[in-house]
Amino acid sequence: MTQSKNVYPSASEENFRELASDENALGICLDLVALYLGLAFDDPASGEVESWTLSCLPTTNGGQRLFTLNIGPMEVLYVEIPYLENRDTDVWSVSMYVSRTALEERTGKSFDDWTSDFPNLGFHRSQLVSAEGDAVVIRINLLDDASNEEFVTLVDDAALLRRLADRLVAKGKGPYGHYHNRWFAQAVLDHLREAPDEALM
Repeated sequence: MTQSKNVYPSASEENFRELASDENALGICLDLVALYLGLAFDDPASGEVESWTLSCLPTTNGGQRLFTLNIGPMEVLYVEIPYLENRDTDVWSVSMYVSRTALEERTGKSFDDWTSDFPNLGFHRSQLVSAEGDAVVIRINLLDDASNEEFVTLVDDAALLRRLADRLVAKGKGPYGHYHNRWFAQAVLDHLREAPDEALM
């Protein structure tokens, strides 16, 4: 397929093939995006582009991201590593946006308590206007076992993602359609269909 000169690199087949050239990196990305979409939507496929978009190797933050998942007008999930050419780095940082109110209900505690209860995760209040104050960013180091264990323990309630996703979808189609990578999106949807239980933890 010949790539149009007007297509953004993050939406191109070439960028997806570059990510897919590292099977481990691709597998991690597929699991994460499938997890989020599978919990946030009853039928992720029906909302592609209209409700959610997915970029691949975007230039955001100097090109350190492997992908960015957006729901409506807001980013909700991305992975950063220091350098794409050095994927053996000891830090793979995942940033996942969840509903603040749902997380308070899930834990029975407030923002100030989470850091002490989950010391291997990072918690940051989101300042993004679209969330209307109901978003917290959880940061996970995928290569740290303790961080992963706490993440799995915490994010076991679909409401954490669903409540935020519903709020963002209600705001209408986001502005990121031209960055959407349909090859990557199709791989995620295939991953959900082929191994739904594994994708949802």
